[in-house]
Amino acid sequence: MSVNSTGGWRDRLAVIGDECGYTWQEQVANTRSLGLSGIELRSIAGRSLGELPQPDVEAMARGIADAGLTVVALDSPVAAGRIDGTTLAEDLATAERWLELACRLDSPSVRVMSYAQGALPQDAWHAEAVRRLLALSELAARYGRRLLHENCVGWGGRDGASARRLMHEAGGEHLGFLMDTGNGVWYGYDSVAMAEAILPHIRHVHIKDAEPRADGAEPCLPGLGSGRVADTLATVLRAWPDMTLSLEPHLLVQPHLGITCEEGRALRESVDACVRSLEALLDTADSPLR
Repeated sequence: MSVNSTGGWRDRLAVIGDECGYTWQEQVANTRSLGLSGIELRSIAGRSLGELPQPDVEAMARGIADAGLTVVALDSPVAAGRIDGTTLAEDLATAERWLELACRLDSPSVRVMSYAQGALPQDAWHAEAVRRLLALSELAARYGRRLLHENCVGWGGRDGASARRLMHEAGGEHLGFLMDTGNGVWYGYDSVAMAEAILPHIRHVHIKDAEPRADGAEPCLPGLGSGRVADTLATVLRAWPDMTLSLEPHLLVQPHLGITCEEGRALRESVDACVRSLEALLDTADSPLR
Protein backbone atom coordinates (compact mmCIF):
# COMPACT_ATOMS: atom_id res chain seq x y z
CA MET A 1 0.00 0.00 0.00
CA SER A 2 1.08 3.60 -0.45
CA VAL A 3 0.90 6.24 2.26
CA ASN A 4 1.17 9.15 -0.15
CA SER A 5 -2.43 9.01 -1.32
CA THR A 6 -3.32 11.85 1.02
CA GLY A 7 -1.30 14.68 2.45
CA GLY A 8 -0.45 15.91 5.93
CA TRP A 9 1.58 13.69 8.21
CA ARG A 10 2.00 10.96 5.56
CA ASP A 11 4.19 13.19 3.43
CA ARG A 12 6.74 13.38 6.25
CA LEU A 13 6.61 9.72 7.30
CA ALA A 14 9.92 7.84 7.15
CA VAL A 15 11.06 4.50 8.57
CA ILE A 16 14.17 3.27 10.37
CA GLY A 17 15.79 1.21 7.66
CA ASP A 18 16.81 -1.91 9.58
CA GLU A 19 13.19 -2.36 10.70
CA CYS A 20 12.16 -2.44 7.02
CA GLY A 21 14.91 -4.57 5.48
CA TYR A 22 18.16 -6.37 6.33
CA THR A 23 20.58 -5.35 3.58
CA TRP A 24 20.71 -1.74 2.46
CA GLN A 25 19.26 -2.79 -0.89
CA GLU A 26 16.24 -4.29 0.89
CA GLN A 27 15.90 -1.26 3.11
CA VAL A 28 15.84 1.10 0.14
CA ALA A 29 13.55 -1.07 -2.02
CA ASN A 30 11.07 -1.78 0.77
CA THR A 31 10.93 1.85 1.85
CA ARG A 32 10.11 2.91 -1.70
CA SER A 33 7.58 0.12 -2.25
CA LEU A 34 5.68 1.28 0.83
CA GLY A 35 5.37 4.75 -0.65
CA LEU A 36 7.66 6.36 1.91
CA SER A 37 10.06 9.09 0.82
CA GLY A 38 12.38 9.09 3.84
CA ILE A 39 14.65 6.60 5.55
CA GLU A 40 16.53 6.72 8.86
CA LEU A 41 19.70 4.62 9.02
CA ARG A 42 21.00 2.61 11.98
CA SER A 43 22.46 -0.72 10.88
CA ILE A 44 23.07 -2.60 7.64
CA ALA A 45 22.94 -6.41 7.53
CA GLY A 46 23.38 -6.59 11.29
CA ARG A 47 26.32 -4.22 11.30
CA SER A 48 26.25 -0.71 12.78
CA LEU A 49 26.30 1.94 10.08
CA GLY A 50 29.36 3.46 11.71
CA GLU A 51 31.30 0.23 11.12
CA LEU A 52 30.47 -0.01 7.42
CA PRO A 53 33.51 0.07 5.09
CA GLN A 54 33.66 3.25 3.04
CA PRO A 55 33.16 1.50 -0.35
CA ASP A 56 29.89 0.08 1.02
CA VAL A 57 28.88 3.53 2.23
CA GLU A 58 29.54 4.97 -1.22
CA ALA A 59 27.47 2.26 -2.92
CA MET A 60 24.62 2.77 -0.47
CA ALA A 61 24.71 6.55 -0.89
CA ARG A 62 24.38 6.14 -4.65
CA GLY A 63 21.55 3.64 -4.23
CA ILE A 64 19.63 5.93 -1.89
CA ALA A 65 20.07 8.89 -4.23
CA ASP A 66 19.00 6.83 -7.26
CA ALA A 67 15.85 5.77 -5.37
CA GLY A 68 14.99 9.38 -4.60
CA LEU A 69 14.96 8.82 -0.84
CA THR A 70 15.82 11.41 1.80
CA VAL A 71 17.96 10.30 4.75
CA VAL A 72 16.16 12.04 7.61
CA ALA A 73 18.56 11.00 10.40
CA LEU A 74 21.28 8.57 11.46
CA ASP A 75 20.95 6.61 14.71
CA SER A 76 24.34 6.46 16.37
CA PRO A 77 25.33 4.64 19.58
CA VAL A 78 26.95 7.79 20.99
CA ALA A 79 26.19 8.26 24.71
CA ALA A 80 24.06 5.11 24.82
CA GLY A 81 26.37 3.26 27.21
CA ARG A 82 27.61 3.80 30.76
CA ILE A 83 29.12 7.21 31.27
CA ASP A 84 32.14 5.61 32.97
CA GLY A 85 32.50 3.10 30.12
CA THR A 86 34.04 5.52 27.60
CA THR A 87 36.10 8.68 27.66
CA LEU A 88 35.03 11.94 26.06
CA ALA A 89 37.81 11.50 23.49
CA GLU A 90 36.39 8.11 22.51
CA ASP A 91 32.89 9.55 22.25
CA LEU A 92 34.10 12.41 20.08
CA ALA A 93 35.88 9.98 17.75
CA THR A 94 32.72 7.87 17.38
CA ALA A 95 30.57 10.95 16.86
CA GLU A 96 32.96 12.28 14.23
CA ARG A 97 32.58 9.12 12.16
CA TRP A 98 28.79 9.43 12.30
CA LEU A 99 28.92 13.12 11.43
CA GLU A 100 31.11 12.29 8.43
CA LEU A 101 28.49 9.74 7.38
CA ALA A 102 25.75 12.35 7.83
CA CYS A 103 27.60 14.66 5.46
CA ARG A 104 28.11 11.91 2.87
CA LEU A 105 24.49 10.76 3.09
CA ASP A 106 23.15 14.34 3.18
CA SER A 107 21.41 13.76 6.51
CA PRO A 108 20.80 16.74 8.79
CA SER A 109 20.82 14.89 12.11
CA VAL A 110 22.54 12.24 14.22
CA ARG A 111 20.75 10.61 17.17
CA VAL A 112 22.56 10.44 20.53
CA MET A 113 21.57 9.74 24.14
CA SER A 114 22.80 11.01 27.50
CA TYR A 115 24.60 8.05 29.10
CA ALA A 116 23.58 5.42 31.60
CA GLN A 117 24.65 6.30 35.13
CA GLY A 118 27.32 3.68 35.68
CA ALA A 119 29.03 4.00 39.05
CA LEU A 120 28.84 7.79 39.22
CA PRO A 121 26.75 9.58 41.86
CA GLN A 122 23.69 11.44 40.58
CA ASP A 123 25.26 14.91 40.58
CA ALA A 124 28.46 13.75 38.89
CA TRP A 125 26.45 11.81 36.28
CA HIS A 126 24.42 14.91 35.47
CA ALA A 127 27.43 17.24 35.29
CA GLU A 128 29.48 14.89 33.12
CA ALA A 129 26.58 14.17 30.76
CA VAL A 130 26.09 17.90 30.19
CA ARG A 131 29.84 18.48 29.73
CA ARG A 132 30.11 15.76 27.11
CA LEU A 133 26.96 16.74 25.22
CA LEU A 134 28.18 20.32 25.00
CA ALA A 135 31.45 19.08 23.52
CA LEU A 136 29.62 16.76 21.14
CA SER A 137 27.32 19.55 19.96
CA GLU A 138 30.35 21.76 19.29
CA LEU A 139 31.70 18.99 17.07
CA ALA A 140 28.36 18.75 15.29
CA ALA A 141 28.45 22.49 14.66
CA ARG A 142 31.80 22.13 12.89
CA TYR A 143 30.18 19.62 10.53
CA GLY A 144 27.07 21.75 10.02
CA ARG A 145 24.89 19.03 11.50
CA ARG A 146 22.55 18.63 14.48
CA LEU A 147 22.54 16.02 17.21
CA LEU A 148 19.19 14.70 18.44
CA HIS A 149 18.92 13.57 22.05
CA GLU A 150 16.38 10.75 22.35
CA ASN A 151 14.18 10.19 25.40
CA CYS A 152 15.80 6.83 26.02
CA VAL A 153 18.99 5.80 27.83
CA GLY A 154 20.54 8.53 29.92
CA TRP A 155 20.27 11.32 32.44
CA GLY A 156 18.00 13.38 30.20
CA GLY A 157 15.76 10.53 29.12
CA ARG A 158 14.25 9.57 32.45
CA ASP A 159 11.34 12.01 32.63
CA GLY A 160 10.13 15.39 31.39
CA ALA A 161 11.89 17.41 34.08
CA SER A 162 15.28 15.85 33.35
CA ALA A 163 14.79 16.25 29.60
CA ARG A 164 13.81 19.90 29.94
CA ARG A 165 16.79 20.65 32.21
CA LEU A 166 19.20 18.91 29.86
CA MET A 167 17.95 20.96 26.92
CA HIS A 168 18.19 24.14 28.99
CA GLU A 169 21.80 23.37 29.89
CA ALA A 170 23.10 21.79 26.67
CA GLY A 171 20.50 22.23 23.95
CA GLY A 172 20.63 24.66 21.07
CA GLU A 173 20.98 24.86 17.32
CA HIS A 174 23.17 21.76 17.22
CA LEU A 175 21.49 19.69 19.93
CA GLY A 176 17.75 19.18 19.65
CA PHE A 177 15.36 16.58 21.04
CA LEU A 178 14.10 13.36 19.47
CA MET A 179 10.70 12.45 20.93
CA ASP A 180 9.93 8.72 20.91
CA THR A 181 6.23 8.02 21.49
CA GLY A 182 6.77 4.54 22.94
CA ASN A 183 9.77 4.86 25.23
CA GLY A 184 7.69 6.11 28.13
CA VAL A 185 6.06 2.69 28.35
CA TRP A 186 9.48 1.18 29.08
CA TYR A 187 10.61 3.96 31.43
CA GLY A 188 7.35 4.56 33.26
CA TYR A 189 6.28 8.07 32.26
CA ASP A 190 3.44 9.49 30.19
CA SER A 191 4.40 10.26 26.59
CA VAL A 192 2.19 13.33 26.29
CA ALA A 193 3.62 14.80 29.49
CA MET A 194 7.15 14.27 28.14
CA ALA A 195 6.25 15.92 24.82
CA GLU A 196 4.67 18.90 26.57
CA ALA A 197 7.70 19.33 28.84
CA ILE A 198 10.18 19.37 25.99
CA LEU A 199 8.02 20.75 23.18
CA PRO A 200 10.13 23.79 22.19
CA HIS A 201 13.14 21.56 21.62
CA ILE A 202 11.60 18.67 19.64
CA ARG A 203 13.09 18.34 16.16
CA HIS A 204 12.22 14.76 15.21
CA VAL A 205 9.80 12.00 16.27
CA HIS A 206 10.00 8.21 16.46
CA ILE A 207 6.66 6.42 16.33
CA LYS A 208 6.24 3.16 18.23
CA ASP A 209 3.86 1.75 20.80
CA ALA A 210 3.97 -0.88 23.51
CA GLU A 211 2.19 -2.42 26.48
CA PRO A 212 3.93 -2.54 29.87
CA ARG A 213 5.20 -5.87 31.14
CA ALA A 214 6.86 -6.88 34.40
CA ASP A 215 10.24 -7.03 32.67
CA GLY A 216 9.83 -3.91 30.51
CA ALA A 217 7.36 -3.61 27.65
CA GLU A 218 5.98 -5.55 24.68
CA PRO A 219 5.95 -3.62 21.38
CA CYS A 220 2.71 -3.52 19.43
CA LEU A 221 1.11 -1.76 16.47
CA PRO A 222 0.69 2.02 16.88
CA GLY A 223 -2.51 2.79 18.75
CA LEU A 224 -2.89 -0.62 20.38
CA GLY A 225 -0.62 0.08 23.35
CA SER A 226 -0.15 2.57 26.18
CA GLY A 227 2.06 5.07 24.36
CA ARG A 228 -0.78 7.50 23.62
CA VAL A 229 0.54 7.78 20.09
CA ALA A 230 -2.26 9.90 18.61
CA ASP A 231 -2.30 12.35 21.53
CA THR A 232 1.50 12.65 21.54
CA LEU A 233 1.62 13.29 17.80
CA ALA A 234 -1.16 15.84 18.11
CA THR A 235 0.81 17.66 20.82
CA VAL A 236 3.92 17.79 18.67
CA LEU A 237 2.33 18.53 15.29
CA ARG A 238 0.15 21.36 16.55
CA ALA A 239 3.36 23.13 17.56
CA TRP A 240 5.53 21.83 14.71
CA PRO A 241 3.30 21.06 11.69
CA ASP A 242 6.26 20.15 9.46
CA MET A 243 7.90 17.73 11.90
CA THR A 244 9.57 14.67 10.34
CA LEU A 245 8.25 11.36 11.67
CA SER A 246 10.00 7.98 11.58
CA LEU A 247 8.36 4.62 12.21
CA GLU A 248 10.30 2.38 14.61
CA PRO A 249 7.98 -0.64 14.95
CA HIS A 250 10.24 -2.83 17.16
CA LEU A 251 8.00 -5.75 16.20
CA LEU A 252 10.82 -7.86 14.73
CA VAL A 253 13.90 -5.77 15.59
CA GLN A 254 14.92 -4.57 19.07
CA PRO A 255 18.59 -3.58 19.06
CA HIS A 256 18.78 -2.98 22.82
CA LEU A 257 17.90 -6.65 23.35
CA GLY A 258 20.00 -7.95 20.47
CA ILE A 259 16.86 -9.01 18.57
CA THR A 260 17.35 -8.88 14.81
CA CYS A 261 15.57 -10.18 11.73
CA GLU A 262 17.17 -11.10 8.40
CA GLU A 263 13.94 -11.69 6.49
CA GLY A 264 13.37 -8.69 4.26
CA ARG A 265 9.82 -9.70 3.36
CA ALA A 266 8.77 -10.14 6.99
CA LEU A 267 10.31 -6.78 7.90
CA ARG A 268 8.46 -5.04 5.07
CA GLU A 269 5.19 -6.65 6.16
CA SER A 270 5.69 -5.49 9.76
CA VAL A 271 6.20 -1.90 8.63
CA ASP A 272 3.21 -2.13 6.30
CA ALA A 273 1.08 -3.28 9.25
CA CYS A 274 2.32 -0.33 11.30
CA VAL A 275 1.49 2.11 8.52
CA ARG A 276 -2.02 0.70 8.24
CA SER A 277 -2.51 0.84 12.00
CA LEU A 278 -1.23 4.40 12.11
CA GLU A 279 -3.60 5.42 9.32
CA ALA A 280 -6.54 3.86 11.14
CA LEU A 281 -5.53 5.63 14.33
CA LEU A 282 -4.99 9.08 12.84
CA ASP A 283 -7.76 9.10 10.24
CA THR A 284 -10.65 8.29 12.55
CA ALA A 285 -13.39 10.88 12.88
CA ASP A 286 -12.34 11.81 16.43
CA SER A 287 -8.60 11.85 15.72
CA PRO A 288 -6.89 15.03 17.02
CA LEU A 289 -5.01 15.18 13.72
CA ARG A 290 -7.94 14.89 11.37
